[in-house]
Amino acid sequence: MTSNDYLEVYANDQEDRYHHLPKLDIAIKISRILSKRFTVKDIDLNRREMLADKFNITDYSLSKLLKALQSDDYCYDMIH
Repeated sequence: MTSNDYLEVYANDQEDRYHHLPKLDIAIKISRILSKRFTVKDIDLNRREMLADKFNITDYSLSKLLKALQSDDYCYDMIH
């Protein structure tokens, strides 16, 4: 996924402030961590909460980002 692809998804997200996708710079950092270290199966509730807390975003926003980055049932795409 390119930065432009993510910005298009971000712009079309009509949720309120607490349920919106994270900003691009945060999404890039999270996507790098996910794509290099984790598979889809590795991300449980505890890891979601840890990542959300680390990047100061809501759990719901992180869940939306995970869905956007999931390329298949096994791995996450990196935003570049």
